[in-house]
Amino acid sequence: MSEDDSRVARPTALYPQPEITPSEFEKFVAHQLLGSADSKVNDLVVTLHEKIVGTDGVYDFDATVRYRFAGMSFLVLVEAKLHKNPIKRELVQVLHQKVQSVGAHKGVMVSTAPYQTGALQFAKVHGIALVTVTEGRFVFNTRDAAPTPHTSREEAGEGFGQPRFVAHHFGPGGKPGTTQAWLMSPDDDEYPCYVAELVLGQPSG
Repeated sequence: MSEDDSRVARPTALYPQPEITPSEFEKFVAHQLLGSADSKVNDLVVTLHEKIVGTDGVYDFDATVRYRFAGMSFLVLVEAKLHKNPIKRELVQVLHQKVQSVGAHKGVMVSTAPYQTGALQFAKVHGIALVTVTEGRFVFNTRDAAPTPHTSREEAGEGFGQPRFVAHHFGPGGKPGTTQAWLMSPDDDEYPCYVAELVLGQPSG
């Protein structure tokens, strides 16, 4: 791994890491994040600590998400990292290998820590969704831009409601080699859509 790969990817480290307990983290990931897509996908089922048999062994996942679209079943594998140190490329590679072994539709990694550059680049190439969790108070206290299709009114400074925790999704940008970051706030009306499309990989149409 090169020195550049081990550097923290700046887009994933714009805000301080959250003060969050293991139980709060699990609740946010399972219910406020993954479970929020229930209104946008069919037959959504979120299961914590599920064991699945792959081609090379049995894997115990922090969470799995199952849903149906156009008559087909989809399986999403989720790993939650309550870490202090930046997430390395190797952790994302392992998740990708598990996705292949199990035959899942998509892999998702949710972390309280930022990601190294190598991890972000690998995830973009292989379709792994990377998400960080931060405290809403830091996000809303530092944002003063006008609302856009990807921001809520509260994010733009219009209003006083501040969710305790928010999520950030990182994926390929509009230009080659760039990264697009989406703020996903539970108080945003479009939040379930962002989770369904960006995190769970629900096909369009």
